[in-house]
Amino acid sequence: MIRKAFTLNAKKFLAVQSLFYAFANSIEALVPFLLAPILTRMLDPTGYGIWVLFITYATFLRPVVGLTTQDAIRMRFYDFSQKQLDQFTHTALFVMLAMAAFVSAVTLVFGELLASATKFPQAWLVAVVVAAFLYEVFYTVLTLQQFHNRRRAFLATQVIQAVLSMTFIVGFLMAGWDWRGVVLGRMMSMGIATLFSLHSLGFTFSSLLQIPERSFYRNIASFGVVYWPAGAVVMAMATADKVIAAHYLGVEASAMYGVAALFASAFWMVNYSFVMAWTPWLFRKLKVAAEDGLQEVISVSALYFILAAIAAVSFYFFAVLFAPILLGEAFHSAIPLLQYVMIAIVLQGYFMHNMKFLHFSKRIELMSLCSALTVGLNIWLSILWAPVMGIRGIMLATVVSFGAAFLISGALIVTQYVNLRKGAKSVVG
Repeated sequence: MIRKAFTLNAKKFLAVQSLFYAFANSIEALVPFLLAPILTRMLDPTGYGIWVLFITYATFLRPVVGLTTQDAIRMRFYDFSQKQLDQFTHTALFVMLAMAAFVSAVTLVFGELLASATKFPQAWLVAVVVAAFLYEVFYTVLTLQQFHNRRRAFLATQVIQAVLSMTFIVGFLMAGWDWRGVVLGRMMSMGIATLFSLHSLGFTFSSLLQIPERSFYRNIASFGVVYWPAGAVVMAMATADKVIAAHYLGVEASAMYGVAALFASAFWMVNYSFVMAWTPWLFRKLKVAAEDGLQEVISVSALYFILAAIAAVSFYFFAVLFAPILLGEAFHSAIPLLQYVMIAIVLQGYFMHNMKFLHFSKRIELMSLCSALTVGLNIWLSILWAPVMGIRGIMLATVVSFGAAFLISGALIVTQYVNLRKGAKSVVG
């Protein structure tokens, strides 16, 4: 009876937390939807394709610039004192800035080669690096706000970013800045929201200008290098898909991929909201490693698998119904692709769910190996299937890759759980 009460309370807590983060993240997710009728009518497929590539490359460079610091904070949050956490965060921000400067320099030196390889305008390559830096700082601070349970600041940060993004982008487009205005509007809104979020955590401009002590440099660098494949797996998959589409099928194909992914991103936000609410709770439960705690974890995980599948189907029918209304006529060919993207997002969520168990146990080498194999399989299958099946082949490759990763990581988690259960029984005995 007591166990059932605790399990019910845990589910209620996670439901409330998930609803909050779903609402907060939906504010950011709504921006692409609200902009879709404007962007798909004021930009041609090529211009929209450049915008999609900009977001793709900026997202891909995030773990390069940030060395996956967000996950290091999640893993060490309950081990640090507040003073240590502040020092670690300050050092991480300094490292991000240094990495952004280094990557920008590389971009300037090899600009022509990179522009040819990425199918992106050379003059705007540095802007991609700056955007990656702003994104990484922004989401790192959101992670801190979440683990500190500062929900008001989390919500305010999302609102500021979304409102300013809409305002700036529409303003620049009305002024005739085409895709360049979209890029500038996004960067300006992210920069302002990032400054606000840093201030909400107690960081001042003068304190950020100070060079941090050397105590955490090695920890951040070593973690980032080893963990990079795991931290970058989602970004790397999306980047690979869109780059392969651009190379084999043209920039317009990347635009169609991006439009299809736009609707799936709404479901991804809901999915990600559960993971955000669930991760701190999971880490606390696994830290105790008790039989009752593990039963709760299994119960909540099973419920997540079921509800995620149901939510995906619901979002798919919603997208099919409203996509013809929201999108310009030139982009209607992306609508049949929604089913593939939605399945990929579901399997991606299942895979990331499994990875959190390995994350807690600090098995980052295994996480990185599993992630690298997932990306490698996706690239190989995409190159193999793109010439034959077009964009569908690339999306199907993503589905197969995330599905395989989910099954493999699931087997690892089951083995880990069986060992924990045996350990608990031996203690009782």
